[in-house]
Amino acid sequence: MLTEKEIQVLKLRAEGLIQIQVSKKLKISQAAVSHFEKNALRKIKEAEETLQTAKKLKIKK
Repeated sequence: MLTEKEIQVLKLRAEGLIQIQVSKKLKISQAAVSHFEKNALRKIKEAEETLQTAKKLKIKK
């Protein structure tokens, strides 16, 4: 599950802002932006892999 901050960072990055712009807008450090973005993308990748595994195993909701 993504945190609110991770979602905010991803939305702003999707709008085309660079990390330093996101950091200023959210009043956090650029390092924090990088951390939130990296964690969010990792979580999304893991979720995609889990869904693929579930499909292969024919697991239904």
